[in-house]
Amino acid sequence: MNVLKGLFAVAAMTVALGAPLAHAECVKKGAIATAGSEESAKWYALETTVQAVSWGLWPGFLANGKVEGYNVSDKYSCKPDGGQVTCRAAVTFCKK
Repeated sequence: MNVLKGLFAVAAMTVALGAPLAHAECVKKGAIATAGSEESAKWYALETTVQAVSWGLWPGFLANGKVEGYNVSDKYSCKPDGGQVTCRAAVTFCKK
């Protein structure tokens, strides 16, 4: 019980001193896509992760390539695959 009191005291001091509290809501998604070029495979992989976050974001992404309301951080690993290219995407979406 003393541990809980201590945690509450630290939380109260943090709020009282005006220290910023983390409010970032982030989600990580991954996808694999194969296409005729690396650029296309990356785009299809990113499109798949956008759909996984919310189908409501997808039309805007198709229209302008942006994910409204989110900061997007993406990493890709691409390799030749039988005349095409396969890319693995790791994408983090954080609400603005």
